[in-house]
Amino acid sequence: MRSFSRASLGAVTAATMTIATFPIIVFSVLAADLIDDLGVTRAQIGLLVTATALVGALLSPYFGKLTDSVGSVRSVRWALLIGAATLSMVAAAPNYVILVGAALATGIANGWGNPSTNSLIVDNLPAGSRGILTGIKQSGVQMGTFLGGLLLPVFADIWNWRVAVAIFVAIPVAGALGTLGRDDVHGAENLAERPGARLPTSVRWIAIYGFLAGLATWAIFGFLPLFAEEDQLWTGPAAGALIAAVGIIGIGARITWPHLSERRLGHGATLRLLAVLSVVSTALLTAAALDLVGSWVLVPAAVFLGLGTIAWNAVGMVAVMDFAPEGMVGRSTGLVLLGFLLGVAGGAPAMGLSVDVLGSYVPGWVGAATLLAACVLIANRIPAGSTLANR
Repeated sequence: MRSFSRASLGAVTAATMTIATFPIIVFSVLAADLIDDLGVTRAQIGLLVTATALVGALLSPYFGKLTDSVGSVRSVRWALLIGAATLSMVAAAPNYVILVGAALATGIANGWGNPSTNSLIVDNLPAGSRGILTGIKQSGVQMGTFLGGLLLPVFADIWNWRVAVAIFVAIPVAGALGTLGRDDVHGAENLAERPGARLPTSVRWIAIYGFLAGLATWAIFGFLPLFAEEDQLWTGPAAGALIAAVGIIGIGARITWPHLSERRLGHGATLRLLAVLSVVSTALLTAAALDLVGSWVLVPAAVFLGLGTIAWNAVGMVAVMDFAPEGMVGRSTGLVLLGFLLGVAGGAPAMGLSVDVLGSYVPGWVGAATLLAACVLIANRIPAGSTLANR
């Protein structure tokens, strides 16, 4: 049996996280192609995103327990192979009904990605040295967004949207090949099934934090470009650049914050700081919506968001690895992921409904700020972590 080097561990886990969320990028970036080819509506495109997100949320606790049972290497390998198969189903879907079925199936990799990769990191790295690699792993989501947004339209123009999607199947296949010749470090013993085994209170607080952060952050992220265009009269490309800025800054934040969290600041303090930074972002957006300041504040608002709760789950995953009992990392991750993905699924629709009904972005921004302020309070219930506590 060969062990993972840090480089191979980073590559395999990043590939797993890329395929876990990549179908959402496909449905968003190639929406116009899907509408033209399959004759569907915009609402039906939105249903595809909801399908994969909700299946991932609802199945994540199950896949967390399964990971603890069968082992991290097998789980990562199967998540990658299933991700490759379901993405191929998306590319080959002949009509919308089959495409919905494929979208539902892609939720399997979505729900299995974090539990399996967290367990793999715990099995291969000791506490106190997981932060940077966890950040690299979580940045696989942003890299998938960047590559998908850049290359999917180009490939679709050269060939068609089906070929464009099929090309990206190479990512999970390469990741699965990277697991060959390796087996699980520990035996497949599910401690979650032991009598009296239960998740720590700190993990439950992280799940609540994730739910509220998901609601608020995806309400902001989902409507920031539309707010820039509709309310602040920015051009489309300029509004899109705001999201690009959030993404690029978010990659650096997801790598930096977990390292600082486990080595310097502690998990609770870091999560509190991330929520505060995002509260600042919503305050700037509210000021712009009320015409108290110029629209230029959207730029620092995007920066604060990218530095803030956009990166929360990288810190949250390191915290889960630190707090979860041995053999229960998958189950703990599944609970946190359930909370977060439910928040993601509800945040953007709630923001859209608020704007449609009230005719203003101000209530939505204030609501997001309130949720983030609650995250600040919840973070006070999350301890620093064993690495700092033992110093």
